[in-house]
Amino acid sequence: MLTSGCCWGCHGVLIKSAYALGGSFIQVFLCEALFASIFFGVFGRTFLRPVRPRGFKQWRDLFMIGLATIGIGVFLFLSYSLGPVAIPATLMFLYLPVVYLFSIFTKRQSFSLIKAGAISLVLLGAVLTTEIFSTFEDPGAIPAILAAVTASMCYAVVFIMTPAISAYTTAEFRSFTVSFIAFLGCVVIVFFVPSLWYDLSENTFKFVLLALFLGVVGQTLPLITLMKGLPLTGSSLGGVLASVELPIAVFSAALLLGESLNPLKVTGVALVLTGIIIYNLSDREQIEGS
Repeated sequence: MLTSGCCWGCHGVLIKSAYALGGSFIQVFLCEALFASIFFGVFGRTFLRPVRPRGFKQWRDLFMIGLATIGIGVFLFLSYSLGPVAIPATLMFLYLPVVYLFSIFTKRQSFSLIKAGAISLVLLGAVLTTEIFSTFEDPGAIPAILAAVTASMCYAVVFIMTPAISAYTTAEFRSFTVSFIAFLGCVVIVFFVPSLWYDLSENTFKFVLLALFLGVVGQTLPLITLMKGLPLTGSSLGGVLASVELPIAVFSAALLLGESLNPLKVTGVALVLTGIIIYNLSDREQIEGS
């Protein structure tokens, strides 16, 4: 889960670089999903093992995770293209309370004041780190906010549903399925809205190279580690661990884009990391106590 979060922490900076070359949000996502589909397709021989979906309900749940993945990519990448990086970087963390409340509602765990406090620290740290309130008046801020919130809810669906399907699917099978569904979703969107396919002209070669790198860092590596990690950590703890994405995003933006690191951002990073540690320790104490 930490590996997945680290990869996605660098993701926003790389996406902005792809946009600077003239690519649209759907082109970037399509390239990522295509690369991941081809990579995971190499493990096709493992798909014939007895551990695979059987029956309508199991296939339906897997398909719903794939649809949620389309929503994450499309709306998250759209949010990055409409407004500042701070908006999707912060609002994506709305999935944390959603996943935690769902786990309480379904009685997978009981309410813990310590865990609720830890999640609050992560959310507060996200707000401080990205200084999101200063971006609300920027052009395209409102549409970017709506897109980021939608992406966050789709992200919550993936976190909630993935642990349950691990009993009848391998991590490679899950990764291939959601990547291929995401790719098909992008193709359908481009087919009905061809104006989203931009002419890259002289930047085509650079875009393809960057897209290959994005395919590894933005889709393949974080997806397989997510699919392997979530069944082990559970949706709630996994979501908190993945929030290490934000500190990585801050430092990568400072190194690659020259963005400043002020005391407020450093404080926000410290709060996020503190929230992760507190939640993890609390979760371990509950396991040992039981």
